[in-house]
Amino acid sequence: MRLVYLGALQKDYFRRLVLARECYKEAISREGNPEMASPKFPKRATESYQTQKQQIQRELQQQYDKPVGAFRSVWTELFQGSAHLDSALSRQPRELKSELARTLQALLRRPVSESHALGLAIEKGLPWSLGLAQLANWEGAVHFYRAAREKLENEGALPGSTATGDDYPPWLLSAWEEDWGSDTSKTLQRALGEDPPLAMRASRKLGAEDLLNRLRPGLPGEIRAVPSVVAPFGAVLSGYAPVFGSEAFQEGLFEIQDEGSQFMSLFAIWPEIFGKFLQPSPGPSSFSWRDSEFDQVLKNPASPLTVVDACAGAGGKTLALADALEGRGRVYAYDTSAGKIQALRKRASRAGLRNIQGAQVEENKEEELVSRFRRRADVVLVDAPCSGWGVLRRNPDIKWRGKDSGLDRMPGLQKRILTAYSDLVAPGGSLVFGVCTFRKSETRGVVDWFSERNPDFSPVEGGYIGPGGTDGFFMQRFRREGGRK
Repeated sequence: MRLVYLGALQKDYFRRLVLARECYKEAISREGNPEMASPKFPKRATESYQTQKQQIQRELQQQYDKPVGAFRSVWTELFQGSAHLDSALSRQPRELKSELARTLQALLRRPVSESHALGLAIEKGLPWSLGLAQLANWEGAVHFYRAAREKLENEGALPGSTATGDDYPPWLLSAWEEDWGSDTSKTLQRALGEDPPLAMRASRKLGAEDLLNRLRPGLPGEIRAVPSVVAPFGAVLSGYAPVFGSEAFQEGLFEIQDEGSQFMSLFAIWPEIFGKFLQPSPGPSSFSWRDSEFDQVLKNPASPLTVVDACAGAGGKTLALADALEGRGRVYAYDTSAGKIQALRKRASRAGLRNIQGAQVEENKEEELVSRFRRRADVVLVDAPCSGWGVLRRNPDIKWRGKDSGLDRMPGLQKRILTAYSDLVAPGGSLVFGVCTFRKSETRGVVDWFSERNPDFSPVEGGYIGPGGTDGFFMQRFRREGGRK
């Protein structure tokens, strides 16, 4: 069997094999010339050596097959069920998660470009010509994984190719071109095929600079850490670092949150300041928040607003809203998942934020909640479920699930949720609609539909941020007529 070097573990097997061979040689030499020794002794020594050799080789093969088996398990789960990548990875051995994540993310983001960079041939049209059942058993993915592991073992990094149209399913490219044209489509292809940085949101009381000063001593030397130019409390690391074990995280001084997501939270509270940075079409953003008046805002205490986060999920934006308000006022977080609301409560407790109240809402029964709190909120944020096209660089498995993965129902769902929660807005208050996509029927289409049917809501600031630099988002503020302006 050909020995394969796969790091310290495999080198240890080789060392054991050499040691067994040396023991055999020593045993033979002690007996003198094998030809003159007892005929039974060389045979026993040889058999002992061969037994040890076979055992070592079996253990080595099992260890070599273990990560490949783990890869197959995750890959199959992605296409035979509804699990997302993070969920599938969570069930794998801890020692394999990092390597599996790196290789799977590269494969899912840039299946063709990264394959070519690794020296692998891939048939034209693959993998997009395969159905879900065929993808679950696609051997090309296993070949990619083996090549990627060897690259990581030898060089410590993957090639990091630039995404092209071949890295996206044809139906998705057609949709982008229909909505935005060929040039913007190519820009989106490059931006959404990039490896995303690790973005953090520092607590307002600490700030991004002080957070980085606390974290830098524990960061790997190759990781670059800088304050965000998009989000005032944001900090960006050029790659993964084990920040969850830091004292700053345990003290609740930061959360992991994309800069664009942070921006949406601030836009909901201060639309006049942040709205001017939004773009009429999706693509890389090139502004700096320091070119705004937000420095003046930071000098004054936050207003005690009543804010509703209508589709809170696990609460990233809820926490950002509550922290931006410095614990003043009240932030109500609603979601259909009891587990996510429970996770939000734990995160709020760690951050020391006591102005958050979370509650589970039964789907399609939002009216029961709204009827009790009609027209009481200063700000209502509806960060609605969507196609997720703006976050493909973080969740690239979305594009592999096919055209029929719930796309048609999204605009209708968004319209229903936006309408249901709109009556929570007080006269003069703000209704903010947001999605992490740039699909026109889920962005401008929903805004036009809502405006036509709700004349007491006037569309004010709105537009796109990213993808490129940040994840891709669309957001639109409506002001309810009456009361304060």
